[in-house]
Amino acid sequence: MSSSPDALPTSLLTPTPDAPRSRWLRRLAWSLAGLVLLLALLVAGTTFWLPGWLKTQAELKGQELLGTPVTLQTVELRPWALQARLQGLQVGPDADPLLRLDALDVQVAAESLWQLAPVVQQLTLQAPEVWLRRNAAGSAEGPFNFSPALQHLRDWQARQPPSPPPAPDAAPARFALHNIRLEGGALHYRDLPLDQRHEVSELRIGLPFLSNLPADVAIDVQPLLEARLDGSALRLSGQARPFADGRPAELALRWQALPLAPWASLLKAVLPPEQAVQLDSGSLDSDLTLAFEARPAPQPPRLQIRGEVALRDLKLASAPMGVQAAWQALKLQGLDLAPLEQHFHLKAVTLEGLDLALRRGTAPAGRTASAPPASAAPAAAASSSAAAASQAPLSARIDALHCSGCRITLRDETVSPAVSLGLEALDLQLQPLSNDLSQPIQLALTTGLSTALAGQKPVLGQVSVNGQVVPQPLSLQAALKLADIDLRVAQPYLAPHVNLLLAAARFGTDGRLDLALPPTPTQGAPGGPALHYRGKVELAGLRTQDSVNGADFLGWKSLALDGLDLRLKDGQLDADLGRIGLDGLTARLILHPDGHLNLADIVKRDQQAAPTSITTPQSAASAPGATTGTAPVAAPAASATSSAAPGSAASSPAPRLRWQAITLRDGAVHFSDTFIRPNYSARLTRLQGSVSALRSDNPQPADLKVAGALDDGAPLSIAGRLHPLGPQLYTDLEASARGIALTRMSTYAERWAGYAIEKGTLSVRLKYKIDQGRLEAENQLFLDQLTFGDRVDSPDATQLPVQLAVSLLKNRRGEIDLQLPVAGTLSDPQFSVGGIVWRLLLNLLEKALTAPFSLLFGDGGSEAAQVDFAAGATELDTAARDRLDGLAAKLEDRPALKLEVTGHADQVADGAALAAAQAASQAAANKAAPKPAGVASAVAPAPSASAAAAQEAARRVALQALADRRADQVMAYLSAKLPPERILITRSVVDGAPAPLADAASAAPSTASPGAGIRPSVQFKLK
Repeated sequence: MSSSPDALPTSLLTPTPDAPRSRWLRRLAWSLAGLVLLLALLVAGTTFWLPGWLKTQAELKGQELLGTPVTLQTVELRPWALQARLQGLQVGPDADPLLRLDALDVQVAAESLWQLAPVVQQLTLQAPEVWLRRNAAGSAEGPFNFSPALQHLRDWQARQPPSPPPAPDAAPARFALHNIRLEGGALHYRDLPLDQRHEVSELRIGLPFLSNLPADVAIDVQPLLEARLDGSALRLSGQARPFADGRPAELALRWQALPLAPWASLLKAVLPPEQAVQLDSGSLDSDLTLAFEARPAPQPPRLQIRGEVALRDLKLASAPMGVQAAWQALKLQGLDLAPLEQHFHLKAVTLEGLDLALRRGTAPAGRTASAPPASAAPAAAASSSAAAASQAPLSARIDALHCSGCRITLRDETVSPAVSLGLEALDLQLQPLSNDLSQPIQLALTTGLSTALAGQKPVLGQVSVNGQVVPQPLSLQAALKLADIDLRVAQPYLAPHVNLLLAAARFGTDGRLDLALPPTPTQGAPGGPALHYRGKVELAGLRTQDSVNGADFLGWKSLALDGLDLRLKDGQLDADLGRIGLDGLTARLILHPDGHLNLADIVKRDQQAAPTSITTPQSAASAPGATTGTAPVAAPAASATSSAAPGSAASSPAPRLRWQAITLRDGAVHFSDTFIRPNYSARLTRLQGSVSALRSDNPQPADLKVAGALDDGAPLSIAGRLHPLGPQLYTDLEASARGIALTRMSTYAERWAGYAIEKGTLSVRLKYKIDQGRLEAENQLFLDQLTFGDRVDSPDATQLPVQLAVSLLKNRRGEIDLQLPVAGTLSDPQFSVGGIVWRLLLNLLEKALTAPFSLLFGDGGSEAAQVDFAAGATELDTAARDRLDGLAAKLEDRPALKLEVTGHADQVADGAALAAAQAASQAAANKAAPKPAGVASAVAPAPSASAAAAQEAARRVALQALADRRADQVMAYLSAKLPPERILITRSVVDGAPAPLADAASAAPSTASPGAGIRPSVQFKLK
């Protein structure tokens, strides 16, 4: 039988043992086909349907959360590549968006399946833009444009049920992110209150790897941040292991020429109005490395900042605080900061070209300093103390600080005129600086000190300080040099206290200063400051003026203390003033009508009172202390001062003072005495002198020599020895002045003597010795050609015979030579040298009236006022002629004097002598005549009354004639020695009561009548 070619073999149609295998294969094929179909449907769904659904859900959910429109252009999913892409994301309305994102690309790694955690292989954000806006105060939107969205999110979160707390042993979520990139980002910030805009552009962020998976923990991640802030480049790069133990990270921050002025509005936003700062320009450069690492408790996290920072070309101002500042560069070099550990270290701080202007003015009206609430202060102090206790100890150090080419100016407008001080070309170096205030700081400062008052040209001085300073307790050891420092700027500060103007003064010094202040009571026992200065000090060009009329008051060319050595320790002052030189002294002294010097008016008694002239004589009514209200106040003050003086002297040791030499050159003093009327003025000029070395703790006195001239004519000299610094004043001085014009002192003569002086000169020689409080002085006055003028009415003038006293004292050459010794104890409050001298002068005048011959002849001159005669005699004996010779010599030396001669006869003594002589003559006559017989010695009969009267008249005539003859004898004797016209004979005088005639013959010839007081003599009187 033949078979058909298409027929199948029987073996194929019959089931075989391999049939189950075929069925399993068919089922597998169908399963695979179904899976592929399912995957195809899934891919188709995720590719075409799911993106649209995700887009819609994202917009709805975003608006629900934020309360603002959220739009998304497209969502692309590529499941076969495990990629997703979002495009055109926007948050916020089109007119005022908050966020825009061009694209977000995400690629997931396949290893997410076996890691059982998301592993992102790549994440890229393209051109994200953020808009931030700060609104004006009171805006309905809130302080920022994102405030409504933020508040809406908070409200939504508040409506959600609370989430269950995580389990204590729950592990953190595991993830891994690779190749994170942000490209072309931007941030737009607008500040409406300050009308400021800031832009962050070209923002680029790179994060190659970020993971907490165990396999990737040890892999370093190198982040990158680049951007432009308002056009300035910013770069931040580094490395981090954020999920390792401690999460160490290290970032590099680099800025180049970042402009700061656009960001100044942020300062205005946070600072109060009274501290507002206007930043005009400035740029920031930085090259910093920031390292962070968390550490186990209780150690704080570690944050370390290293590198350099520079602020360049900065200009800022704060009008409320009166500050303007600018500099070329401020460099912080070698930063090593760990702020969380209280560690701050800088190798160098350099400030170049600083120009700082400060203004001190009165505070605006209505603005007062606010004090913190009383209750808050203790709490703040307690919290700060607790925080300080929990923090690590502070360690701060700057190795070196250098300010070069700097300028600092201060204008003080609180005084008038305004004061300007400036430090020009300042170069300051300090090293090192630290929070350990007990460590020394090396100091080097050189600068020019500019000083000026408003309307004046600035004057530049020089300042140099080199040494070291310890802040606590404060001590300074430095070489100090100042030159040409103009002190006129002190005038506005002195004006409320003094009545003078500081018209000119330059200060300079060159020496070394050691200063140490005592520690505070909490650090040690309190004590006084310790100071030691060695060097030279000079105050040159001093000129002070009257603040009322601008007249010169006190000044000098130079006052120099060369070799000054000043020490102050434990309240003990030890000062060696060195060699003192005073050149060109000029001074104006005035004695006012109330007896006080103008020096007492330098300091104002009342700061609010009008200025008082110190160069204009005052009237008696306007002189200080003239009113009755001043005396009661001054007395208690004086008593209080005197009572306080012993206590203060006992509490502080006496200073130890000394000098090596004092030299005075070209001095002049103008003195005016308005205490008298009319006024007296004199000038001491060409003053030259020297004082040798002296010590307060050495009794050896110093030698003094001073020479000058009075009114440029009369030479003046002072020489001797003195010791004004000892426990008691010691002087042994001799002063002399020659040829002083007496006409300049006429005002004194007019007031006290009642006569003006027409001419004459005065020369004085004074010797004053003070030892152990005892004064012994000699005042020799030599007046030449003193001539009084007309009488002057003065209520203070003496009524004594001034003209006679001058005539008595003046010799034939017109000279008066007076010796006025003075002695007394200075401790006696009643002792006054001037008072003693004045009393001596008054005694001279009294002698002229009461005992002119004592004034003329000295102590024994009282006997020269008469020439005695024997009773009844008219002849001059030897003693009388000697006395007349001495009188003639005195009168010859004083041609201005005239002598009045008055003969005197005594009725008792001379009468008895004449009667005895007559009786003797009568007896002789009777003896010669024959006597009647039987008459022996009969008693003569008593005369009759008429005969007695005749005898008495004859006796008086005889006595008068006797007195006349005596005067004639003196006149004749003196006429041979003196011009007769200088001798005037006055009417003779018969003194005493007559004795009875019966007793006249028996009276002793030389016995004067009881109580007569005048012997037979010739009396003299000077005219």
